Amino acid sequence: MRPVGRRGLRCSANWWSTCPVDLCGTRNAGSVTAAAPAPKAKRHPISNAIDGTNNWWQSPSIQNGREYHWVTITMDLRQVFQVAYVIIKAANAPRPGNWILERSLDGTNFSPWQYYAVSDTECLTRYNITPRRGPPTYRADDEVICTSYYSRLVPLEHGEIHTSLINGRPSADDLSPKLLEFTSARYIRLRLQRIRTLNADLMTLSHRDPKDLDPIVTRRYYYSIKDISVGGMCICYGHASSCPWDESTKKLQCQCEHNTCGQSCSSCCPGYHQQPWRPGTISSGNMCEECNCHNKAKDCYYDESVANQKRSLNTAGEFRGGGVCINCLQNTVGINCETCIDGYYRPHKVSPYEDNPCHPCDCDPLGSFSSVCIKDDLHSDLHKGKWPGQCACKEGYAGEKCDHCQFGFKGYPACVRCDCSPAGSVNEDPCSEPCLCKENVEGKHCDHCKPGFYNLKERNPQGCSECFCFGVSDVCDSLSWSIGQVKDMSGWLVTDLISPNKIPSQQDVLGGHHQVSINNTAVMRRLTSKYYWSAPEAYLGNKVLLVTVS
Repeated sequence: MRPVGRRGLRCSANWWSTCPVDLCGTRNAGSVTAAAPAPKAKRHPISNAIDGTNNWWQSPSIQNGREYHWVTITMDLRQVFQVAYVIIKAANAPRPGNWILERSLDGTNFSPWQYYAVSDTECLTRYNITPRRGPPTYRADDEVICTSYYSRLVPLEHGEIHTSLINGRPSADDLSPKLLEFTSARYIRLRLQRIRTLNADLMTLSHRDPKDLDPIVTRRYYYSIKDISVGGMCICYGHASSCPWDESTKKLQCQCEHNTCGQSCSSCCPGYHQQPWRPGTISSGNMCEECNCHNKAKDCYYDESVANQKRSLNTAGEFRGGGVCINCLQNTVGINCETCIDGYYRPHKVSPYEDNPCHPCDCDPLGSFSSVCIKDDLHSDLHKGKWPGQCACKEGYAGEKCDHCQFGFKGYPACVRCDCSPAGSVNEDPCSEPCLCKENVEGKHCDHCKPGFYNLKERNPQGCSECFCFGVSDVCDSLSWSIGQVKDMSGWLVTDLISPNKIPSQQDVLGGHHQVSINNTAVMRRLTSKYYWSAPEAYLGNKVLLVTVS
């Protein structure tokens, strides 16, 4: 914390509120004679209050009129600061009686920081605020109080007013957003509304026009301020340890740290948006985290939905944060520039960090469905032969680029089917005739099963499998029925087909396999000598079942 620099500081007061203002001499009926300007030594401009010298500002006395109770002083700090304190030192007069200390960001809209009154009663009657007795204390970060502590008559000269805006407030040690907003200001205004007078003169001054009073009484009442000190900090949100003077901007400039940027370090620098910007605190610097763009982008932005879905990879290899890369280079795309654009692929085991990792797919336009191929290892299925760079081939075409005929087809680029079926023939080349059929296959082109056989498959050495019709028939046809396995063992019951009683079974695990069992003695007490298993719904219908009974 330090005093706000006086360089460039501006201070102004009402045009009529600086002593001496009497530029007129003797007044004759119907005429005014101009007087000579006051000597420099007798001038007390408002600039004296901020020049750091023993000179002072002085207002006209109330001898000139009651309106000189009301004086407004406005200071322009030239930029927004977090103001910690304001200290006012009086000169050759008592401290002001009633007045308001105010703040503003734009110089137009002002809000009060604190009220001051000659008495606790004045706090209530003039400002409608319950007075805070004794030295000022604060119960909230943005509480505005009224105090008479600094408006006492003594000392008559050189009194001081110390207004602390941070110390004593709840979050003084670790600033809350509310306290930061409350203490932020570019303009500071002193609205002086009542000169402090001697108690003996109070009644006289309250009920009579000062111009009708003895000038010896009225001319000694005026405001005088020899110094206004404002202490505060550059608003750097905890992301800078210094803010030196910048000659180019003529302002104090935060020296941003923690990968933050901006005049007040109020945003993360380009490329550092993996986590949202947060102000630094005593316990945590809240450093802006670099996005992981695999060296393919210079900037990114934070997306909360991406963070919630854990789709953004950070530089530690964890899906934590919401950084989304912008303008990915080298034919890459994706949240982290981790994949290739359509028409390009990253070869097997090539890291996305490598320079120019993406290569053209170069899919054959005749043999492939599109120019897009399998982009990388994440989209591949190596066990099925789908490697990065593999194009999606039309029927009859093969190869990584779909640039030659599939086995069993001939005549690239047309690629028409060969006469011999690859599934049913043993020809090394299905396009060479005559077609040599497998054992259970027949036909000129070896393309269908012999009677009593079904399911022509290329991987079957005999071509087709023998029909299995439980001895009822040896003729069958191939169907496209699916094969599944029922694993649910619940619902098995025991019944004698006569009694309405049905006894549930119990499930056991034997050798890692689930089975159902019954207690024969218990069943015989309730059923006849013969009983049967009753299968649940999952085992009923047109199915071929393989049941093991032990």
